[in-house]
Amino acid sequence: MSAREGLGQAVVLCGGQGLRLQRVLGETPKPLAPIAGEPLLGHLLEGLGRSGAEEVLLVAGHRAEHLARALPSVTPRGLRVELIVEKEPRGTAGALLQIEQKLRERFLLVYGDLFTDLDFRTFARAAGARGGLGTLLVHRSSHPEDSDVLAVDDAQRVIAWLPRGPARPPGAVVSAAALTNSAVGAFHRSLLDYIPRDRACDLYGEVLPALIDARASVHGYLSSEYVRDIGTPERLSAVDADVRAGRTRRRADIALLDRDGVLSPEAPPLVDRRARLSLLPGAAAGVRALNQAGLRVAVVTNQAIVARGLCTPSGLEEIHDRLRELLAREGATLDAIYACPHHPETHHPGGVAALRGPCRCRKPATGMVADALRDLAVPAWRALVVGDSSVDLQLAHNAGLAAAAVATGQGGRDGRHPARPSWRFADLEHAAAWIAGGEASEPDVT
Repeated sequence: MSAREGLGQAVVLCGGQGLRLQRVLGETPKPLAPIAGEPLLGHLLEGLGRSGAEEVLLVAGHRAEHLARALPSVTPRGLRVELIVEKEPRGTAGALLQIEQKLRERFLLVYGDLFTDLDFRTFARAAGARGGLGTLLVHRSSHPEDSDVLAVDDAQRVIAWLPRGPARPPGAVVSAAALTNSAVGAFHRSLLDYIPRDRACDLYGEVLPALIDARASVHGYLSSEYVRDIGTPERLSAVDADVRAGRTRRRADIALLDRDGVLSPEAPPLVDRRARLSLLPGAAAGVRALNQAGLRVAVVTNQAIVARGLCTPSGLEEIHDRLRELLAREGATLDAIYACPHHPETHHPGGVAALRGPCRCRKPATGMVADALRDLAVPAWRALVVGDSSVDLQLAHNAGLAAAAVATGQGGRDGRHPARPSWRFADLEHAAAWIAGGEASEPDVT
């Protein structure tokens, strides 16, 4: 499963008992829970097939006979699925050892109680490009208090793991911007060398945390795509409602756009007056596509020209009125614009002294993101930053959000900050088509 090959083999683990769902599912195993009238497993297999999976190994234990009966009706045409019943419960890591002879060099691993509209192909390509022992899908969770919490560095390498449940150290504080493990991974088969063979063992509870502590090469793939477990009646109901409403198809619920380099050309000329603002080709089409997909769209931009005395606050508002007008001419709408007027340097003469100095809003600080998410009532795990500079990428990293870089400005390659994007696109129009759920233009994940 290299960057070139994309998605090949997938392993779906379906051995959980689903005790918390028994009062609503009875004897039905979690992977067969109904989502919009179709078994959860059917949705998962359809997504794997759509992303180009060649084969799926379905590893089952508890109530495997239910899965065997359902499999013919939920398997998409052309997808090869093999049901493997565990000889004995050996934990999620031990389950991999029981299918060791069938595993390819690289394989995708998914839990069978997840609903996701993840672009598995792009995830697999990103994992292949990163190499190492594996890549984990991570995102801002709606329930970090009972999830494995991870820390990811600027290069998207996992550097710390805070386990959920009783294994979490007493008094451990979980940040509101915490990233969590989503139980989707792409692994090299050498992972099996680290799994104990003399006892049952949990992959995410024991093996991977130990590898992270040992500084193994495990990466995080930060995404805003829809992925939720259905492990409680409340979550099952919420996922069912989201699928019925069509909210899962788009890859975010809000796009936070930089202005210069994404919507309008980078200076020069300096955009210090209304007449100097223009749109980049495809910018309006990109915003319109996001609008049509139901996303909220907000601009987050550093505008130190106000602190420098080159433009007044009212002049900046006139510039942004023109931005709204130019977009509106092509049927595109912004929900909000957030502009930081500050400049951190205080030693220069002139300008507006009150606006010179530290602030909470100047990117890569996260103040504007926090304001946008609060004002527009969008959960952080479904927010995506689209920028052209490494400042935008660092903003996303600092806020725990996924990021896409566009090549219409600096392409995220200016080197001022080390943070990296999850995806790269030629321009906002191409980025928006993918974010809105399209499959036509594959993003660059290298």
